[in-house]
Amino acid sequence: MSAEKSCSPLGYPRLVKSNEVFGCPWFHVHEEIWEEGVEKDQPPFYRIESADGVLVLGLTTKGEIILVRQFRHAVRRMTLEFPAGSVDQEESPEEAAARELFEETGYRSSHLLPLGSGHLMVNRSGARGHIFLAKDCERDRVASIQGNEEVHVVSPETFKDLVLTGEVEHIPTLSLLILAEWKTGVRLVA
Repeated sequence: MSAEKSCSPLGYPRLVKSNEVFGCPWFHVHEEIWEEGVEKDQPPFYRIESADGVLVLGLTTKGEIILVRQFRHAVRRMTLEFPAGSVDQEESPEEAAARELFEETGYRSSHLLPLGSGHLMVNRSGARGHIFLAKDCERDRVASIQGNEEVHVVSPETFKDLVLTGEVEHIPTLSLLILAEWKTGVRLVA
């Protein structure tokens, strides 16, 4: 098969076959065959399909950073990161960000600023991550944190130390902090 025939009019490879090979409430795995792979007798490509997600940099009225420590099964240990979660069906990314911030930390924001969105794993998934800056967060007096989350509210200096010592190692968390500084023009961590 010639290269010209194996590409779409836009020059992209063509999908020949896609089958769901695994599914659960959080994601589905699809085995895919692409024309370029048929030609070269390559193994199938596996794509993960999941809901979009949100990640929230919460700042208190004092400029402190809100973090969540929780057990993450994939890495088999506790992690320290910004509040995050999936966008539910019939929910906007903004609604999901406010919900996740409250559910995981008990904080509410009077000013939720969308900073953008992008892909987390372009090599495996089409899901988008939507990132937000939640300013002037205040703890709701009736909030009750459920699950294994622990809320940590730290100064920007302490946050920097946590990153430099490797305790905060979630790459999207670090990316969100930089983007928040660039978009607002305000240095959040010196």
